[in-house]
Amino acid sequence: MHGVYVDVTAEQLMHNEVLRSYLSQWEDCCLDGEKYCRLRVSDDDIEYLLVQMTVEESIHWVLRQWRQRLAELGNRQRFDTILAERLRELQPQLELLVQHDLLHVYHCQKGRDLYSWNMEGYLLFSAKKPKWMIETLVQDVYQSCIEEQEREDFIALLQFCASAQQSLLDEVYITLQKDQFTMTDVWGNDLQQIYLKVLPAEEYADVQMHDLLLSILMTMLPDTIYLFVSEEPLTTAEQLQQEKLLQLLGQIFGRRLIIAPHAYKP
Repeated sequence: MHGVYVDVTAEQLMHNEVLRSYLSQWEDCCLDGEKYCRLRVSDDDIEYLLVQMTVEESIHWVLRQWRQRLAELGNRQRFDTILAERLRELQPQLELLVQHDLLHVYHCQKGRDLYSWNMEGYLLFSAKKPKWMIETLVQDVYQSCIEEQEREDFIALLQFCASAQQSLLDEVYITLQKDQFTMTDVWGNDLQQIYLKVLPAEEYADVQMHDLLLSILMTMLPDTIYLFVSEEPLTTAEQLQQEKLLQLLGQIFGRRLIIAPHAYKP
């Protein structure tokens, strides 16, 4: 067996560096009325070439299906950066999957002297597993970017409200614990209880502690927030949640937020 003809489209040849390395071996041909480039590839190179092409062209195929939604994405650069990193992590798994799928398709031709391989047809009808994996990854990255954009918009709205509305208090003192918090004014009044008294019980029965804390702060908009974080053991998930809350408060209130070295005692 002296080699294999691989038929690829001009578009595939344009954006695929591996294919362009075979340009000295190509012939023009026309299949089904569409312009193709026919590359003659040696037996030693064919498996590597087909694996690399399948992975790369599957990525391009999926991204073409997502073209319209991605065009409407607020921060496309973030999406591209995260997707590229995730694809690098997925690359070895994709290559192993493609190698396995190609094995029975390619090696069944070993008895022939020469045959051709239409890459577009293979991608369209056979490369379903890698396309599904890439599609799932793109969906996940897209959703995370949408959620991040919504979070940024939410923070921007809260920042505007915090700066545009009049403050109702000069200072508040918060002690943040694992699953609860206390909030008082300079005279020691329990601001959480004062806030909850004016709300029907059903409105805050299922409210998360962090959401309640933020709601009270956005209602009273104190000029200065003294926040003491109690030193108690936390799980990894609790630690992460607490860090996110502190980051959120810092983004919204900026210099108004002061991390206190100890709890306030009026």
